[in-house]
Amino acid sequence: MRDFVLDAPNQERYTYFIALYGRDYQQRTGLLHIKHDFGDSIRDLHTLIRDRLNEVLGEETPSCYHILALAAPEPIPCPAPTN
Repeated sequence: MRDFVLDAPNQERYTYFIALYGRDYQQRTGLLHIKHDFGDSIRDLHTLIRDRLNEVLGEETPSCYHILALAAPEPIPCPAPTN
């Protein structure tokens, strides 16, 4: 079976997550991603996620997050929502 992460031709990866924030963490963001190098440490990855949250939600917004896809070798298409 082919490992799509390890066998990917480049070192850039996309990690996708949803953040929970607000009173009792009852609000959530849309699907967010960060682009990073596969060789980044777990600590560096969490720092990048925290920086992205601050960018989206505001400086030092209390939040927590749930990683949905770790180190996908290419962007996951996210179609625009329909009303």
